[in-house]
Amino acid sequence: MIEDDFLLVNPRERSLSHPYPGITPTPSMISSGFGAGEFMADQTGRGTNIITRRPLYHIRRLASHPSLPYYLSGSNDGSVHMWEWGHSQKLYTHRHHGQFQKVTQIHFNDQGNKFGVCDDSGTLSLWQVGMNTPAVTKPYWSKQVHNKAVYDFSFLGSSSFLATAGFSTENRNVCLWDTLMHPKSCMVHSFSCHEGGCPSITYCPRQKILISGNKKGEVCIYDVRQRKLRHSFQAHESGIKCLAVDPSEEFFATGSAEGNIKVWCLSVHNLLHFFPGQHSRGTFFRQSGSGVLQLAIMPSNHLYSCGADGTMKWRLLPEWDSIL
Repeated sequence: MIEDDFLLVNPRERSLSHPYPGITPTPSMISSGFGAGEFMADQTGRGTNIITRRPLYHIRRLASHPSLPYYLSGSNDGSVHMWEWGHSQKLYTHRHHGQFQKVTQIHFNDQGNKFGVCDDSGTLSLWQVGMNTPAVTKPYWSKQVHNKAVYDFSFLGSSSFLATAGFSTENRNVCLWDTLMHPKSCMVHSFSCHEGGCPSITYCPRQKILISGNKKGEVCIYDVRQRKLRHSFQAHESGIKCLAVDPSEEFFATGSAEGNIKVWCLSVHNLLHFFPGQHSRGTFFRQSGSGVLQLAIMPSNHLYSCGADGTMKWRLLPEWDSIL
């Protein structure tokens, strides 16, 4: 991504069906599909079409609504905006620039009626979606969930039960929260783990397990129902920056600060694929982080990644039956 704005890029596999309500695709927005033998990574600018360019500065996080044509942007200056596909003007400004610390993560819940924003102050805030009143710009729940910083969070199957990953005293760096409980007792469990902080977590709703990665390259897998650590293993030699689980929950991917991507079997934790040097560290002129910054695994085993080198790449992984 370009540091001073963000781009909406049309992926190759998008069809002529309506991916977003109210938007009619044109031939210029459609690209050819993946070839059967294509396995190496492509990147932004090769075989893609730029749909929209937004002139916003220092975008750190983007999140798309699960069913409606809305998406959120979060910036280094702390601002958060909601946009609509096909429209040039933002719908809402949920946080104004200069009043909050930089955004570290944004997520919608699965139902799409809530979203959350966390930042460098250690605060997680939750908003309602779709309220055409001034209240839409104010969070209905906000709390400092880690006393040093919060880096990531995940909705755990509902809009009121969440997990957060951050940096706190006593190494309480992965915590579970019930927002319906009293503010003084809404932290229902904490895991003392990941010395120095936890940069990333992701949730597997079918298996009810939580996966986290730390700054030393270790992966931990937790049973949310029993609230205990199930397994841990060393995945990378450097810190883990991001995680992603495939929709069928058969495997997951880890991205490291040194730019490597690894794909792991979720059941037995064996290494399935290794993609070295996919995203190099940031340079003196592009200090937007290091290594792999975000991963996503889409249906049909398409693995997307973006990194500190300013590129977005995608790969076609083999079918699951062929890698057992």
